[in-house]
Amino acid sequence: MKELAKLQSLVKELLAEKNRRKTTVIASAAAVVFLVGSTLLVSNHENIDIPTAKIKKGPVTIKITETGELRAQDQVTISTVTDKQILWLVPEGTAVEEGDTLIVFESEKYIISRGEAESSLLVSRSDLIRAQSDLEGQKAKEEAARKSYEALPELAKKGFIQESEVEQARLSYTELRSKTKSMQASVDAARANVERSVRGVAQQERKLRQGVVLAPRAGLVVYAMTGDAENQKKITVGMTPFEGMDLMYLPDVSSMMVDTEISEVDLSKVRAGLPVEIRLDAYSDAVFKGEVVYIADLAKRRISRITGKASGAKVFDLTIKVLDVDRRLKPGLTATADLIVNQYDDALYIPLEAVFVDEQDQTIVYVKSKGKIESRPIQIMESNDRVAVVKEGLQEGEEVLLARPTSI
Repeated sequence: MKELAKLQSLVKELLAEKNRRKTTVIASAAAVVFLVGSTLLVSNHENIDIPTAKIKKGPVTIKITETGELRAQDQVTISTVTDKQILWLVPEGTAVEEGDTLIVFESEKYIISRGEAESSLLVSRSDLIRAQSDLEGQKAKEEAARKSYEALPELAKKGFIQESEVEQARLSYTELRSKTKSMQASVDAARANVERSVRGVAQQERKLRQGVVLAPRAGLVVYAMTGDAENQKKITVGMTPFEGMDLMYLPDVSSMMVDTEISEVDLSKVRAGLPVEIRLDAYSDAVFKGEVVYIADLAKRRISRITGKASGAKVFDLTIKVLDVDRRLKPGLTATADLIVNQYDDALYIPLEAVFVDEQDQTIVYVKSKGKIESRPIQIMESNDRVAVVKEGLQEGEEVLLARPTSI
């Protein structure tokens, strides 16, 4: 109490002299508690408002935070194979199972086409039956002519018939053989027409079945975009897509990835297998586990999210695999990824605001001790966005300034 009374007296004297000379106030922690209700220690009047922090020991996590977007590792693309109008679409975002209906197309013209193909098939089959019947009759005639011709030479030798009759039989048999071959070709052609008609019916049936698109596997429905880059829109009921156009995607949400970027200054800290904590803007309270699975070999310019143009910063593409399976993990959601570079169980650390660099490029802090401010060089091991881990130069419990003092 005697020291406190002396200090109060000294402060009063100094304040009384402020019009004649510059006032310098030297205060201890106890005096400042009395005067301003805080734990500020100062070396002069200009430094009176600089806050302090005590050096602490405890667990520290070193992490790099990046923003990215969720996507499915694997997905099925649903494309159209016809030019039919869309009559119905399963709502986007629906979780479907294999065999569920995804799209229904207009199919009236394919019903008509199928009927025409079936009629053509009936005609082709009738033509084939007629051709086969004619061929059978022709073969019977040819066989009879053959037997007659083969019996005549023996009769001619015995003088019962003339040689001219034998020749006439041979010519008739030869003519019938030729006609049989021609009719066999007609049967083959008729059979080919039937096969072609069968394929035509099958094609129309396939197109008709394509009027209803079923899910080839389970997944989350995501509509495809159509139009140019400046006028893109999602597919809608009533539109008529062109053949081969992508209509929707079925991503496998059981295996999700985060696509992001890493700055070149942090590249040396990142490796495949590095653990990651993932948070979604849509579900800020949820934390998902992940790990780094891919780091690009080539750098690129970072694209500004505001201007959409390339900036001067160089970054590398980074892919993170989400290890958790959760229905909240959906393609396109914005994700914040904390890459856990290192973890300390019992580290000496200080706030980043307490770390400075002097004119000799030394890392320093301003230590407050016994009413004085001391500039002290230190060695930093690592830092995150809040604190720095101290290797040497400080001890637990010491106090440091959180801003550069005006004078020491």
